[in-house]
Amino acid sequence: MLQRIQTVYMLASTIAVLMLFLFPLAVFETRDAIFELNAFGLYSVTPEVTVDVMQWALLILLLIMLLLPLVSIFMYRKQKLQMRLLIYASVLDVFFYVFFYVFELDACVDIILPVLQSAELKDSVRLIAIIMPGLSIFGNIMAIKGVCYDIALLASADRLRSSRKK
Repeated sequence: MLQRIQTVYMLASTIAVLMLFLFPLAVFETRDAIFELNAFGLYSVTPEVTVDVMQWALLILLLIMLLLPLVSIFMYRKQKLQMRLLIYASVLDVFFYVFFYVFELDACVDIILPVLQSAELKDSVRLIAIIMPGLSIFGNIMAIKGVCYDIALLASADRLRSSRKK
């Protein structure tokens, strides 16, 4: 029963990160053009202005964030490895916040401003970039809690089994 709950939390964490691939993370607006930052890079929505910049670091970070909870679903026989993968996924989710807000948004502004020769730039971070990594962290923490419970349950069962053999 508990294994199913852990799987649901890990799947929810995977879906939360998958949502970051499907929707734009931030939108930059000037009076001349509109730009969107998604998981695959910075793209111009306005046809008159052409900016297509691949953001490899963001893509690799999101792919790892997506794969760790997904792989940990299938590690149900190796609980310690499963817990370690979930801890790494949670740390990467926190790192996403730092990376996205400190480095990525500034890099996008530095790319856009020379192209347009404009000083007015409004940027808005989408709600999905704020909420989804937090949901992923919550799912990972709840799954870690379930894995710890499974480890304790197996240890108590092994303790009872070893006393029976004597």
